Amino acid sequence: DKAIAMLRTFCDQAVIAIQNARLFHETRESLERQTATAEILNVIASSPSDVQPVLDAIVNSARKLIGGFSATLLRLVGDTVHLAAYTKTDEAGDSALLKFFPAPLGSETLYQPLITAKPSYIEDTEQAENMSDGLRSLARNRGWRSQILVPLLHDGAPIGVISVTRSLPGSFSEHQRDLLKTFADQAVIAIQNTRLFNDTREALEQQTATAEVLEVISSSVADTAPVFDKILNS
Repeated sequence: DKAIAMLRTFCDQAVIAIQNARLFHETRESLERQTATAEILNVIASSPSDVQPVLDAIVNSARKLIGGFSATLLRLVGDTVHLAAYTKTDEAGDSALLKFFPAPLGSETLYQPLITAKPSYIEDTEQAENMSDGLRSLARNRGWRSQILVPLLHDGAPIGVISVTRSLPGSFSEHQRDLLKTFADQAVIAIQNTRLFNDTREALEQQTATAEVLEVISSSVADTAPVFDKILNS
């Protein structure tokens, strides 16, 4: 009985250690996620007219927090897929990636989130079905074997996809999928904010130019030359 009681004490200590470790890792993951979100929001705020720095920050944070080998962000323009941002691997891999895009939208694994508006997974590029020889070659050149892909959704419609790869085959967890979805949402916010900012700025510039021309017209009723000069400059 004494030995059993002593062993129960060690069991209780083991439970405390396990729970402490779990809470510690959950707290650290939450802090890392919040830190990454804050950093990206800071980039959004400091770059309202240019989305590129934001997308670069998003793929770098996604790769780091998910513990991936590389990350890419693609944007859909019509029926063409464009490379919007990526993390670097090596010269040969980066060169292969840049040559692969832009590419027509197809039915293979890489483009499934753009068609279904749902996340998709590639557990092993060497065994995956519906994967073209070109994409398999790209994976080999870049050095990855597995991939998680999450769509960028705007009003429910896919406008792009963000993905993180690993150098070894395997699956991804729901936590990693949800984490990548957060980065996808941030990318959509950044893209839409930049578009609205630039649209607003262009509209303001047009209104300002129109007002300036009207002012010259009102001050030069008898002479059209100043008006024409102002119109050409505007």
